[in-house]
Amino acid sequence: MIQRFLWLAMGYWKGQTQRPAWVLAVGFLICLVVNTYMALAVNRWSKSFFDALQTHKVDEVTGGILQLAILAVGVGLASIATTQFRMRLQVNWRLWLTASLIEKWLVNESRQACAISPAIDNPEARIADDGRLAIELFVDLAGGVINIFLVSAAFILVLWQVGGSYEFFGVVIPGYLVLAVFVYSVVTSFCMWVLGRPLVASVEAKAAAEGNFRYALTRARHEFESRAVVEADEDIDRDIGDYLRHPVVKGVPIIPERLPEIVAQRGNPFDRFLFLLATTWGRVIQGQTKIVFLTHANNLLAPAVPLLLGAPKYLAGDLTLGDLMQAAAAFLQVQLSLNWLADNALSIANWSASARRVAALDLAIDTTRE
Repeated sequence: MIQRFLWLAMGYWKGQTQRPAWVLAVGFLICLVVNTYMALAVNRWSKSFFDALQTHKVDEVTGGILQLAILAVGVGLASIATTQFRMRLQVNWRLWLTASLIEKWLVNESRQACAISPAIDNPEARIADDGRLAIELFVDLAGGVINIFLVSAAFILVLWQVGGSYEFFGVVIPGYLVLAVFVYSVVTSFCMWVLGRPLVASVEAKAAAEGNFRYALTRARHEFESRAVVEADEDIDRDIGDYLRHPVVKGVPIIPERLPEIVAQRGNPFDRFLFLLATTWGRVIQGQTKIVFLTHANNLLAPAVPLLLGAPKYLAGDLTLGDLMQAAAAFLQVQLSLNWLADNALSIANWSASARRVAALDLAIDTTRE
């Protein structure tokens, strides 16, 4: 389904929308490069500023404060430009995808007499909500991946040059800070992957449960608005019964022995949907809680690790205070970049769920048209 979504979405880069698509995409890429350059400029500034503090050069400290103000303006302008290109690309791409899906859906509905309704749940929400999330998150994730390569490549060079080599029990380790950041990132990413892998399935199950619930509510509203109350109750029960014959969302089994108890207490056919929603959300909360624990622990340790690793060379006089702070900032930038995919496990799961739902709708429309 992911491949089908990508094939569908890439249609934005063809035909009449090809030129604005490339303009926005290239502009977004240039902004990412400029952001990386500004981050390097701030990193270089930290070295000169802390070296001036170490040597008590008041004039250089004062000049450093002025330089920081200029850098702050540059970083702010680069961020504004990045946001503009990113959001305009998201909006234009999303509008194109929405218009394409609506056109295919309405043509199919008029010819097939709503033939896809039994085959796919809640096509309206798939077009409006899932289509928006699939595009917005895809642009964010693509920008994040590009940023990984830009930032990692730039700041690994800084770490290699500033950190130099380190002799450990008679063994000289070249670029020891680069090796350290890779080891640290691999360990934290592996831990995040172990904790986050179940979360992906839970988020997809939650998205499916939400979609089923919205679809049932939409059907109920249409039936009640037709003023056929008796028939509406029967249709609603029958429609819900179609779902409840298969009440298990993939990867999230619910407890069947508790369903009669819950339904009997309130007599509301939608209670079964609510129970399924509570079950899926409970699993998402459990998975997210584990990730939050690891994230907060990493936020505390990551800035301290390079300082601890560089302290022996600083105390030995091989590094200045500016070198140490520059290396620590570069270490943190590389670590954050290498851990980006693991840190964004929830966003990846949400994108995957939305993209699959959009692709399933597109496939159902094409299938009924054949």
